[in-house]
Amino acid sequence: MRNRFVEESARLLIDLVDKLTDGESLGVPPPTKIKNIFDEHADNHGGSVRLACAFLAAYSVIDEGWDFKSVPTGIRGKYGDKLLAAELTFRHVTFHKSITAFGENLGWKGAVRQFDLSQDSRFSGFLLKLQRLSKDQRKSLVNHIAWRLESSRVVPKALPPLPSSYLSYARSLFLCEKLIAIQSEGHIQQFLVAAFLEVHRKRFGHRVVTHHPHASDKFDGTKGDIEEFRDYELVAAYEVTVRNDWKNRLTDFAHKVSEAKLPKYVIFASNVRTDGDLYPAERLIDFVERLSFDLAVVDLTDFFSVFCAELYREEIGEAFNRAYELLSDPRLCGRDDLLKKYCAVTDEWLES
Repeated sequence: MRNRFVEESARLLIDLVDKLTDGESLGVPPPTKIKNIFDEHADNHGGSVRLACAFLAAYSVIDEGWDFKSVPTGIRGKYGDKLLAAELTFRHVTFHKSITAFGENLGWKGAVRQFDLSQDSRFSGFLLKLQRLSKDQRKSLVNHIAWRLESSRVVPKALPPLPSSYLSYARSLFLCEKLIAIQSEGHIQQFLVAAFLEVHRKRFGHRVVTHHPHASDKFDGTKGDIEEFRDYELVAAYEVTVRNDWKNRLTDFAHKVSEAKLPKYVIFASNVRTDGDLYPAERLIDFVERLSFDLAVVDLTDFFSVFCAELYREEIGEAFNRAYELLSDPRLCGRDDLLKKYCAVTDEWLES
């Protein structure tokens, strides 16, 4: 039977993990006494019990009528245990030890109403303490559980720690040029720009957020492919493109600048220096003269020429790995073909 509370509970944990990955705060952490209700229990069990306890804590927040002893109907399958496990594994979470279906592993087969969790030593102590908490305390505990899940992420890297000579200005710029030449429908180009911006802006305490390259800005309310925030104030928006059709969207950019009260809009585009409308600057003046806002159009290679000079060598290595992490994020891309292309280029560069 389909139980919408089951899917909502799984999605709650997934969404909280994503928020933490994006650098958001979930509020004040719970007291140690409350955190230990989950930590001391889960740390003494395997992946299936761990993830089941995480799920049941979330379920106790979603289904206010739950009795803390029944196995929720519909917990097994693509809307329950498999959904949660698969999405966490896809996000490189290791807390659940890569199990794929905790309900099946725990023997919750057939009519789940025959199971009484209060009589199951794997869960009885945890659920008894969970039931004694108020709803707000349980919400706070679920936030902590999400943090435990997110903090166990082991994100794959494209580059190992390198001798400083590998990340000289010339070699770093050479790798950037090789990466942005990959045919990737703009994914690699956007994530590489986002990663370099993110690493640089951390110096000033700014947060950089990037979005799916094919997402509709109008649908999700974003002002660009990449957004930069000071605390929660949007201070800059950037568009990254490898196509020329951005010139047809100038009215759209004007609306974004006006709505967000931005001082200017920045586009990082390929082949700017070969475009007669945009280069040299005298031509660019004519191009932007009719616009109601300040528009900066920067060639992708020029962007990396500047940032490879600006960043320290360890920061450059961090940026290359951060771009690979963004590329592997299922919300942004997660395409195996592009991950392989990225690694093929970095491997060739390492050996050159």
